[in-house]
Amino acid sequence: MLKPIKTMLKNTPIVLRYGLILAAGIVLLKTIEYRLFSFRINHELYTGLLAIFFLLIGVAVGYALFNLRTGRAPASPSTSQALTATERRVLAGLLEGHTNQQLADSNHVSVNTVKTHLKNIYRKLNVGNRAEAVALAKEQSLA
Repeated sequence: MLKPIKTMLKNTPIVLRYGLILAAGIVLLKTIEYRLFSFRINHELYTGLLAIFFLLIGVAVGYALFNLRTGRAPASPSTSQALTATERRVLAGLLEGHTNQQLADSNHVSVNTVKTHLKNIYRKLNVGNRAEAVALAKEQSLA
């Protein structure tokens, strides 16, 4: 029963998820506020519940933003299909040991465009730098 819910949550945009969490939080706060004034619960209890609520929201947002997982997942076998033709040319230039300026000149683009392509390559190959990208490209014959 939880599996379809997890799949549905993964497919829901993150903005919508946060919106739903905040909406539920507002409903909870209004319910607590109503109870505070109608039943006259202790003010310290109300303040403590608010603090706990915002602590939980902060932890959830922090976890989502910083994604507390460590390590890198191995690149998938279909990674070479995910690279565009330009990214493959840039990766081939990396294998030949070209600098960013040489890559820019050979592809008729600016150095900043080459840097953008490199960032995309690193992200798609799930590597952190040029040396790791070259090693993975040699290992999997990507370029």
